[in-house]
Amino acid sequence: MKFGLISLAVLGLLCASAQSDSSSSFKNGLLPRSPTLGGILNREGRAASPERVGALRQRRMQYDFTEETPEERHVRLDRADAIRRGFAHAWDGYKQYAYGADEIDVVNKVPKTTRNGWGATLVDALDTLWIMGMEDEFWKARDFVAKLDFGKDGGQLTKVFETNIRYIGGLLSAYELSNDKVFLQKAVELTDVIMPAFNTPLGLPWQMLNVTTGVGSSETPGKTSTNLAEIGTFQMEFYRLSQHTKNSTYHEAAQNVITVMLNKNKVNDPSSNYSIPGMYPMDIDMVSGKFTSRAAYWGGGGDSFYEYLAKTWILSDFMLERNIDMWSESIQSLKRYGVAESTSGHLFPGFVDGTKFYPYADTFTNFIPGTLGLISKIVGSDSYFELAENLLEAGYSVFDRMPSSLGAEAIKFVRKNVPSDYLLMKSSSQSMVDQYGFSLERPYYLLRPELIESLFYMYRLTGKTIYADRVWKIWQGIQRNCRVPGGYVGTANVAVDDSASGTMDIINSTESFFFAETFLYLYLTFADQSVISLDEWVFTTEAHPLSRKYVFDGTF
Repeated sequence: MKFGLISLAVLGLLCASAQSDSSSSFKNGLLPRSPTLGGILNREGRAASPERVGALRQRRMQYDFTEETPEERHVRLDRADAIRRGFAHAWDGYKQYAYGADEIDVVNKVPKTTRNGWGATLVDALDTLWIMGMEDEFWKARDFVAKLDFGKDGGQLTKVFETNIRYIGGLLSAYELSNDKVFLQKAVELTDVIMPAFNTPLGLPWQMLNVTTGVGSSETPGKTSTNLAEIGTFQMEFYRLSQHTKNSTYHEAAQNVITVMLNKNKVNDPSSNYSIPGMYPMDIDMVSGKFTSRAAYWGGGGDSFYEYLAKTWILSDFMLERNIDMWSESIQSLKRYGVAESTSGHLFPGFVDGTKFYPYADTFTNFIPGTLGLISKIVGSDSYFELAENLLEAGYSVFDRMPSSLGAEAIKFVRKNVPSDYLLMKSSSQSMVDQYGFSLERPYYLLRPELIESLFYMYRLTGKTIYADRVWKIWQGIQRNCRVPGGYVGTANVAVDDSASGTMDIINSTESFFFAETFLYLYLTFADQSVISLDEWVFTTEAHPLSRKYVFDGTF
């Protein structure tokens, strides 16, 4: 099988310069004076062109909602208020039984230490509190944050990736929303605590870190293995930290990961498992920098790596040319090799092992339509926006066909004209395919946000109320199946509607992302559309909005 690099023009990137005069956007020194920062040059050694960057900076993505009728506005704001009340219910339980703890055990009404005891739920939810107008709670949380001691680890190793997206991202967003420097100070302090994780032969970060000793390790004891998402999801937070501190160390550490990965793995190199351009295998060895499997996947283990290629490019004022160069290649390969039509007529992403496709999708893949739709709007690519819409229809079908209105953690599907997919299934899985169009491989719902996230994006990008209505239907499913005294929990089987059965089959798990992501995307779908506009903010993978107001000239 022969592969080739397709030009960025395929995604419409170059057409931007023809649509706008860049002179009003460019100031003296806007292009890098010395393009040496990681990611500034694409893989062919070129920086972004002034004309294209100028045009992109003027482009607007979010739909103009000025023609909304009074009736539509009334319904929308009523829904926003209902979701805010739901958040208040969850927050009240956390505040009463677990304030300052990482999580709440909702059923037993006790605190849980899962993220070093630094208050993961509180820090992760800072921006949600601010955006929902719960300012008294926000400032109370601010006083808690000011006293955090990151030298105490709660008796746990630190998960470096999670610490970045939940804590550091949350602190940065709180700073940019409130302008209170305590949050920035704490973000820098915590980042410096985890930086020893990057002290490895190639600069690839350990998955785990003992913050009291600075010693890193793999999540699997005695191994040097890690995965694509866990090494590649520092770019947004570290880029913004470098902007605020004028210290390039953070940005360079995040970009070095990509440099190493590219230098150590070449397509069809016999010593590497890399076979499809832009479809990066998930598993990587930290010592050699080589991919240790051929399995490429845009779901769990790979998802946020691809997400950050695209979003860090936006956050950098469209200057990190390598990021969009790699995203362009990756999305083209995903379209060609990483999706397949199911017998139900839906286009699902799947698992690619070398050049073999497996019809399996977890709920994490539901981030793809939102991020792809966002980038497609920016670059003016109708064909890739259509791909985003098709992937969203598939993801939503997994929720829509369930009595609970909630989606399974993972499914398998049968490809059109590939009967062996069905024949190799267990009879129970075949029965589910016959009934739903897919089988429930992991039938539970853990309050995850990814589909809601993409529906939110599509609503803000198109103005089509069908996407908002779908978010509302999911919210109603959460209310019926996950709300309990003191908060919300997971549901064990999405094929059963607990309100109809009269028995709640729950999973007692309420992670911080429910407060940070799920509730935020739910609320923003129905809040005034000027609140956290897509033209002014970029969301991290943990839904922490970072401002686009900071102009980048290629230097810190």
